[in-house]
Amino acid sequence: MTQQSDNETTPPWDAARVNLTSKELAPGVYAVMPDDVFAKDHVGTTAGFLIGERGVLVVESMLNGDLASQLIGLVRQVTTKPIRFLVNTSYHGDHAYGNYLFPESTVVIQHPATKKYMEENFEEDRRFMIGLMGKGKGIERVQARTADIAVSDMISVDLGGLRIEVKHFGFAQTPGDLVVWAPDAKVLWVGNMIQAPAPALPWLLEGRHKETIATLTRVREFLPEDATIIPGHGRPMRPADLDFPLRYLRELDSIVRAAIKAGRSIESTLDVAAMPHYCSYSLFDWAHKTVNVPAAFLAYRERQDEETEGFGEGGLA
Repeated sequence: MTQQSDNETTPPWDAARVNLTSKELAPGVYAVMPDDVFAKDHVGTTAGFLIGERGVLVVESMLNGDLASQLIGLVRQVTTKPIRFLVNTSYHGDHAYGNYLFPESTVVIQHPATKKYMEENFEEDRRFMIGLMGKGKGIERVQARTADIAVSDMISVDLGGLRIEVKHFGFAQTPGDLVVWAPDAKVLWVGNMIQAPAPALPWLLEGRHKETIATLTRVREFLPEDATIIPGHGRPMRPADLDFPLRYLRELDSIVRAAIKAGRSIESTLDVAAMPHYCSYSLFDWAHKTVNVPAAFLAYRERQDEETEGFGEGGLA
């Protein structure tokens, strides 16, 4: 998402060039990844599917009908069992726009905040995604389809010989972040709460970095050390790999907090928060300078303003 001109940006990945592949991580447990996942530090959306005796649960539905068809095709290469459940880890279009292509009998699972956002903002969000990813990428043809089941905390799904947990650990990138956990296989799909392993950085698209730190810490403590994590846009990783984004976010928090305390402007804060030791990420300039530093700055500035207002209203009474 680098700037090309006043009106154009380079998308983070080209939806027309994504070729999805599947890898069996444990019996009946498959990760779905773009075929260039081991060559880049940020790729198209990852997904997955899990097969039990009675049917299939799919994680994510991709950006458009073409990618959703690829995903369904990978399932059908392995099994003819019905796709009984589909989980969206967030409302982001590249994780949920392909819902409409799944069978009507498939039960869609989302967090209530994801369902609400998609019901109220779908057309506006689609226009944004077309602007981000480009015209002619199939986004124009997608249709809104939201949850049949809304999960605010946790739900267990029994596929027959394979039990899956859909959980909400808290805000990470959106209010409705869900994860999908296969306990026996020790595989966790996290969506965009983790973009990819290092050197990839979190994207604080909705701010709230302190909550993101708390949520990722809970995920880290929940997982056994030998678990496998499927991030939203990268290769599989281990729980220890969560230490990198947590370290980045804590360092960002410390620097920006000190800058606000010193009365620095956003421009000055960007200078002191350069953090060049993280710059090997291909999207560093956009993610760090354009999104993350301003998000953390705004969070502390708003808190500072609220404290000042509270003092003025009654702090000396």
